[in-house]
Amino acid sequence: MNRIFILAVVFILQACSESTEAKKEVAPVVVQLSSASLTNLANDYEFPATVSAVKSVDLKFEVSGRLIFEGLVEGSAVKKGQVLAKIDPAPFQRKVDESRIRHEDAQRNLKRIKDVFEKNVASQRDYDDAKSQFSITKIALENAKQDLSYCTITAPFDAVIGARYIENNSLIRSGDTLANLQDRSALYFSFEVPERIMTANAGNRNIKATAHIIGQEDKVFDIHYVEHKTTPDPITQTYGVTFALDGAITKLFYPGSRAIVNIKDNDSRVQALVVPINALLGNSDSGFSVWRFNRTDNTISKVAVTVSQLQGEYALISSGLNDGDKVVSAAVGQMREGLNVREYKATY
Repeated sequence: MNRIFILAVVFILQACSESTEAKKEVAPVVVQLSSASLTNLANDYEFPATVSAVKSVDLKFEVSGRLIFEGLVEGSAVKKGQVLAKIDPAPFQRKVDESRIRHEDAQRNLKRIKDVFEKNVASQRDYDDAKSQFSITKIALENAKQDLSYCTITAPFDAVIGARYIENNSLIRSGDTLANLQDRSALYFSFEVPERIMTANAGNRNIKATAHIIGQEDKVFDIHYVEHKTTPDPITQTYGVTFALDGAITKLFYPGSRAIVNIKDNDSRVQALVVPINALLGNSDSGFSVWRFNRTDNTISKVAVTVSQLQGEYALISSGLNDGDKVVSAAVGQMREGLNVREYKATY
């Protein structure tokens, strides 16, 4: 009788132990789940860019002389036709006066020779020499007047003085750079585009382009396409591309600034599912998979997925999941097939 009682007790204890172990095994594991959401797979590119003026020219005299005036204040705005610098015109004025006297003499001499030539007194040679001298002195006078006009430099367009390289009363030689003049009616954003991106988007103009100066991410400006090179750099295999920013807003920053250009393709209509990159198992060689949550029995199962693109902290899934599917997005290496789980709910 005692033996039967002991066996009964042992059986009850074993049953309770097995029941407890079963309960422990089926207790759901709290996991972090994220929903796969459908999004447009738009091409979105960022490029580092350099800002430059739409036009930049160096001011130079075409004659030599002593600088007697310069209105070249760095950073100041100038208007088209405004006098920017002068060299002493006196030597050039004397050359004009001398050339004019010689030309007037040649003109009188030609008239005199012509009169006697028509009376058959002067020879044809004398007449031809007089005409040649007249033409030579006329050219010399025109050159002298031109050199005199070169004594003054005026602004060729509305611009800003970028840099000044000379001081007043300096002796200027022909070809010396006086200053740099920048046309800031527009600013260019120049950057390099890899060959694969250039080829994939050849001929596409339906894009939205924006830019911001590095360090001023809160100020984003719309920019427009200007030009691009059709021959790649032989070393980097990239193509030079230029976009522009127009209007008064160009006064907010300067040529030489570093910027970031963002270009988004408005033509893209391809869609893909987005999941956190932490939800992925595997790699590009062996393939990717995720732990998908089964709502019917609160378990998880591994499913293979096709990753079309990685963007920051997210992966774009082109096949293997449906919109609204939930996947485990944390500690995925600790999961197993058929595990009973419960979604983590944050409390605030």
